[in-house]
Amino acid sequence: MGVSYCLGASPIHTRPVLFRGGSGYDGAMHRNETGSALRSSLITVGVIATLLVIAFLMLPKGFSDDLSRIGQDANVVVLTHNKEAVQSLDLMTLMNNIRGDYAGRIEFLAVDIDTEAGKAFMEREQIGGSVLLLFGPDGSRRGMLVSVRDEQTLRAALDNAFGISR
Repeated sequence: MGVSYCLGASPIHTRPVLFRGGSGYDGAMHRNETGSALRSSLITVGVIATLLVIAFLMLPKGFSDDLSRIGQDANVVVLTHNKEAVQSLDLMTLMNNIRGDYAGRIEFLAVDIDTEAGKAFMEREQIGGSVLLLFGPDGSRRGMLVSVRDEQTLRAALDNAFGISR
C-alpha cells in the first residue's frame, strides 16, 4: 500500500519504511553490521591463534630440565631460562645451534626460572636468570657464562671448561 505522488507527467511510488523497536534502521542494515562484527571477530581470533602458534614455536625444544643429571658422569650445561628476557632467548638459540656438535660429550639442560625447581636451583647455585652453568662429570661447577653473544665464544668456553679438543 504505497502512496502515489504526481509531479508533472510521471507518478512516483513510495513505500512506507517500518522501524523495529525505534532502533533507527531496518533489517538490512542490521545484517550488514552483524556481518562486519562477525568479520572483525574472525580476524581477531585469527590474529590470536597466529600469536599462540608463534609463541609455541618459540618454546624451548628438546632441552631436558632434569637437574638430577648433574654429577652423573656427564658434562652438563644448564641454562637458567627466563622466557621474558632477550638474553635468555639468545642463549637458548646459541645452545640449540651447537648442541649437535657436542652430542655424547655434553648434555644441555634448561630450567625455567619461574618453576619451583628453577627457583631452588638458582638459590642453591646463588645465581640469577639467563646464566649458563657448566658442570663436570663429578658435579663440580666448571664455569659460569653470563654474556655470550656468539657461537664461537660459547664453543671456546665449553671446549676450555670440559677439555674438549677439535
